[in-house]
Amino acid sequence: MRTFRLPLSARLLSLVGTAVIGTMSLLMSGFLVAVLLVDQWAAAVAVAVAAAIMVVLTRYVARDLQGKWSLRVVLGADSVTFVLPKNRSLIHRTSRQDVTVPYSEIAAIETRLEAYPSFGMVNLQRPYVLRRRNGDSILLFEERAIATGMASSYFANLVGELAARAKIQVRDLGMSVGSGGVLGVLHTRQADWSAPALPLARQNTLARRAADTGALAFLLISLAFMVRWALALMG
Repeated sequence: MRTFRLPLSARLLSLVGTAVIGTMSLLMSGFLVAVLLVDQWAAAVAVAVAAAIMVVLTRYVARDLQGKWSLRVVLGADSVTFVLPKNRSLIHRTSRQDVTVPYSEIAAIETRLEAYPSFGMVNLQRPYVLRRRNGDSILLFEERAIATGMASSYFANLVGELAARAKIQVRDLGMSVGSGGVLGVLHTRQADWSAPALPLARQNTLARRAADTGALAFLLISLAFMVRWALALMG
């Protein structure tokens, strides 16, 4: 028997991020109330927009935390037990599932790349879906930030071991595209799992844009730390 959980470092990072952004959201909301009390309506509009953005980001990172914290897979001798939290995907709508599946009932594991464009940027994810011989399917989990330096790789070995125990194939379905909405946070639309794979040229274009998006994100984070360091020196 082997039990899989996400690394503690990944779960704690998500917890700290949720706590920090949630605290900032509360502070911004309190500041908004203070500005309204002194009748500074012009400033209140700007603060309200900033507070709304922080509330949306808090919800986003809280969903990520929920999806990571309690996820667990137990590989037994004859069956696998999945403890799958509600928000294990940031775009696919998933419900909580606690289910034990005998290896003999697993028909296949399917995976694909999913591209989510938004404002010229692209986020690539790789979800994994378990297909049962009775026709049911279970969205297991997903790797994120594919094609960037921040790509996760938590599940590849687990999926390989699961496929070996069940004596089934991992089917790669290529790449499909959904809607990234507003920066992948609001008004997203999941890719259609039954859609045919995109042409190879289109896949390559989306992968390059995802890599460029990752590089831009890394640059912005680096600049933010440099500005903070410079301000600290000046102070």
